[in-house]
This record gives sequence, structure tokens and C-alpha cells, in this order.
Amino acid sequence: MTKKKPFDKKHSTKISFSELVELIRSSCDYKFCIIDETIDDELLELAAKHNIDLKGYKHVIETSGIQHSEKRHGNKSEDRTPLSLEDYLLIPFIIRNRDEVTISPSKTGTNKQNVLLYKKKIGLQYVYVEEIRDGKNKSLAFKSFRKRQPESPSDERG
Repeated sequence: MTKKKPFDKKHSTKISFSELVELIRSSCDYKFCIIDETIDDELLELAAKHNIDLKGYKHVIETSGIQHSEKRHGNKSEDRTPLSLEDYLLIPFIIRNRDEVTISPSKTGTNKQNVLLYKKKIGLQYVYVEEIRDGKNKSLAFKSFRKRQPESPSDERG
């Protein structure tokens, strides 16, 4: 089965976020959803400091990103705090209500795109990573997602 390109209006399938999450275990098709079409001022300013213009970008999630996180951090992984469906549904909240956001070059992949790293403590510490994708389909695309037990003050000192 041929994978479909994102944002290809003739062949792509736009679906809701919850539908996307439900499809990750059964679908081979390339599916995506737009979870937010606005970039807040803090992100615009942060990116501008790195000579990146995020005007016109969208936050998107593709099946490939969720499949990656499921493999590395999901219920069938060796992760001590595996992700659940409820965790994925927190992503839009984490983006808008983050405790911290940073930008850095990706350390993985062949194209070494810059990534946004969001952190939010909601009982556990959530880390959500978006890749900044340039080109005609300007997007901030799901790259990775995980959760951890929050660090204790003694752990932070070293």
C-alpha cells in the first residue's frame, strides 16, 4: 500500500484527533490531523530568536509520529510509564498550556530539522516534541511524546 503525502487534498484523509489515535494500531494509510491552526506569540518570538518565521504554520499529528511513540513509549514498550490514549488526548492542552518550551536542532533523522520541546507537569512530567517542517506545507509535526515521574529536588542537583 502506498503511503499518502500529508496535505495532499486529493488523496489525504483528514480526521479528528481522537480518530487518529484510534487508527494507529490498525491502519497502514498515511493519515494526519491538524490540531491547531494558530501559533501563539510566545512560540513566534522564540522561533524569531532562532531566525525561524512560524507565521502560517499549523500544529499537526500524523500516524507515523504516534506509531513511533507507541513503539518507544506505549503500552507494548519497555517504558516504565507507558503512554495511554488519555495521554495522547492531552497534547493540544500541553501545547497551549505548557510550563516550558525550547527550540533546538533535532539529534535524530537525516534532515536534522529544528524541534520544539514542550514540557508540562500534570501529576507526571510530559514531554512533547514537534518537528519544524519548512516548505509549502509549513507544519509543526508530532515527532515524539513521553511521560516520566517528576524529578525530585535532590535528583535535579545531580
